[in-house]
Amino acid sequence: MYKSIKLLFFILLTSFFADKVIYHLLNVSSDKVYSGQAIGKLNQYLTVKDTLELIVFGNSRANHHIDVRKLANTSFNMGIDGTFIAYSSTLIKLLPLDKKQLVILHVDPKRAFNNNYKGLDIDVLKTKYHRNSIIKNEIDKLNRNNCLQKFYWSIAYNGTVLGIGKNYIFPKYDHKNYYGYDPIKVSNTQREILEKILLEPDNVECQDKLEINPLYEKYLKEIKSFCSKNNKKLFLVTTPTYDPTCIDQFEKLSIILKEMGIDYLNYSTLFTNSNSLEYWKDKTHLSEKGAEIFSIALSENPKIIAAINSIEKD
Repeated sequence: MYKSIKLLFFILLTSFFADKVIYHLLNVSSDKVYSGQAIGKLNQYLTVKDTLELIVFGNSRANHHIDVRKLANTSFNMGIDGTFIAYSSTLIKLLPLDKKQLVILHVDPKRAFNNNYKGLDIDVLKTKYHRNSIIKNEIDKLNRNNCLQKFYWSIAYNGTVLGIGKNYIFPKYDHKNYYGYDPIKVSNTQREILEKILLEPDNVECQDKLEINPLYEKYLKEIKSFCSKNNKKLFLVTTPTYDPTCIDQFEKLSIILKEMGIDYLNYSTLFTNSNSLEYWKDKTHLSEKGAEIFSIALSENPKIIAAINSIEKD
């Protein structure tokens, strides 16, 4: 029994130190990666966030729809595919304190009124758990870091090592010329698929009772509080959709945000009266041409213009 305990202790001790060596090597490698959504874009954001005038946050519809350079020169689009408000809220809280900045956050009413949302998108930030106190606190608040991961730190890199390695050896782009916006170039095949989809009848079921997800509401309040205390001008934006449905959701969200004192710009119906297949990849994602038109419309919004002018004067 004594020998077994000694052996077990030796194995645990050895694995613990081996894990820390591996974790250190992964950190050294990943810190040199500045391309790709696995970790490169996050690294670039952490490098430039203190110098920016305007930052866009959100999921793929932020990433692919908002050309931030049409709004402000010193800007970055931090939209990441497949992420939502938990991820964005955490990154917003990493912005410099008391520095005047414009924050644009994409919101989707369907997500806001989805009671199944649990903030699991914050898992994308686990690689920074032991290296950033704010990220650590946000992950802990959602109980998304298990006990085993607290012991073996390198587990945080599960599912990202290949992406990091690939972008370390073969960067997708020169990050010095990259500002986060990824326009979608639509192929002929994708356009044909969309045409077929549009011929099919919509079977969208709208919710009868609209109640905002408590976790989503909590994050909205935290974002509003952080921005108010730290000289950030906050706008929530909904980007265009091909055929907006469940209009009650947009109206309800608008009322909620107004009561919270948050400016909301709803562009879901931007193309309703002058639509074209050339503007779309699918029903919710704009093509590069559609995104350009939308970005220009956003840049011409009087509220956005006033906010940017205010920042540039300082």
